[in-house]
Formats: sequence, C-alpha cells, structure tokens
Amino acid sequence: MSAVSNGFVAGEEDHWPAFDVTPKAYEEAVAAIATSMDLDLVGWNVNHLDPVEGLDGTYVMDVTARFRLAGMDFLILFECKRHKDPVKRSDVQVLLAKLQSTGAQKGVVVAATGFQSGALQFAEAHGIACVRLVDTAWTYLTRHPATAAPPVPTGGYSAYAMTADGEDSYDFTPLDGAARATLIPG
Repeated sequence: MSAVSNGFVAGEEDHWPAFDVTPKAYEEAVAAIATSMDLDLVGWNVNHLDPVEGLDGTYVMDVTARFRLAGMDFLILFECKRHKDPVKRSDVQVLLAKLQSTGAQKGVVVAATGFQSGALQFAEAHGIACVRLVDTAWTYLTRHPATAAPPVPTGGYSAYAMTADGEDSYDFTPLDGAARATLIPG
C-alpha cells in the first residue's frame, strides 16, 4: 500500500490535464459553470468577486451563488484555488471561518491541482464541498459531512419557512409548495 502525500498516492502520477489560464480566468470558468447549474430554483444568481458582509467585516468572495428555496434565502461561497500544489487544510479552514462569519449555508473549494488528504478530511467533517476543476471536468471529491441518517418524524406535522418581512413581522411559507402569508407582529 502506498502512502498518501499532498492528495496523491506515492509513486503514482497525476493524470489530470494541465489548466493553463490566469487565476481570474479560472474564477470566471467556475462562475460560468455555476451559472449553467440553474436547477429551477427561484432567483439563482451567480456573482464573481462578490462582497459579502460578515460579523467581522466584508469578504470579497471569488464566486457566490444565491437562491431561494421553500421561501428561504441561501448563499453558497466558492473559493477558487488555481495553485501549483494541492490545496492545504489551512485553505479549507479559512473558508469555514468565512462561512461562520457570513452565515452562508454552503462552502465550496474548487481546485485545479487537487487537495491534500488533511484538507479533504477537514472539508468532509465540516460539510465543505471540494471540487476538482480542470478544463471542463467538474468532479466532486467531498460534498457533505459524513453523518448518521436523519431521524424520521412520526405523527402529524406541518413545516413552514419563516422569514422577516422587514416591518417587524414575519412571513410564513408552508413547505408544501403553496404560498400563504401570515403576519405576526414582532
């Protein structure tokens, strides 16, 4: 059994083709692919070099994707890494800190040269997706945390998405797809 180092098995060659573009062109390629992923979500919007407010300041993210699903707003932060060497754990840790500061729901690290094993382990533990992008090949290496199956609810229940409407009250959207608004004073 060969030892794993820098995301590669010792003695094996990396067979991915070279990706010879500038870092900006690489980020734009990630944005173009993310734009093409419109999955019939409401308001799928992808931005390159998007300023996102966090608890500790503003972060200019390589790429963001925003959408609404079931009456809830979602934010995905993309970090694009076109480095000479595989992405390190510390790069994934920085993205986790940005997720925590901004309240974004998902983080994605996209890399041309792959990931060190510690980066992949950390990403999987924290639900950060690691994607290998070379030319137009988009391959997930991690997607979500390895967790036990969620509990199965029993009995009758109703689910609603609750969002502030900006007027000291809330809008409720039933998660059955029907839009109903109920206002409760704040």
